[in-house]
Amino acid sequence: MEFSLTLGTHTLRLSAPDPQWGKALQHALNVSFTAHCEFLPWAKPHTTEEEARSFLVRAVDEFQSETGERRLFIVDDEARAIIGCIGLKPRRRNRYVVGYWANTEYSGKGYMRAALEKLIKSLPGFTFYLTTDVANVASQRLAEAAGFGLIRKCYQARCSQQPREQEFLYRLKCL
Repeated sequence: MEFSLTLGTHTLRLSAPDPQWGKALQHALNVSFTAHCEFLPWAKPHTTEEEARSFLVRAVDEFQSETGERRLFIVDDEARAIIGCIGLKPRRRNRYVVGYWANTEYSGKGYMRAALEKLIKSLPGFTFYLTTDVANVASQRLAEAAGFGLIRKCYQARCSQQPREQEFLYRLKCL
């Protein structure tokens, strides 16, 4: 599964994982740690190139599995950079739970929105859900801009120690 995206003068790819991207993934994760650590439990202060490559090998296996998460990376071949990632976790009856993260060096340029919209349009007949942390306003804006509507506020989600709203649940509106 691969798509080409053109935004202005930038041509990007939305592509299945490739272990050869280890260095680019390492850079994207390390440069984005400060922004990611608040919302993504897997974020860590320093990822090695070997850890990134190992993750990509596992991502290839999951992508090829019937029940595994399908991670698609937004790649800028010219800059040899990973701009972000969109994950699709399969659920029953033609449903996916969407997750995404962006390389903060490329945030706010519309790349993630364009990739998310292109991916969703390529899978007609599926229902898409996603969750955002209550404090992650940028992710909420992206979800709404891509056509998702808020359907529920979840309490004590993830690792919460406080009984407060932790996540918003969104579902894609009819396109």
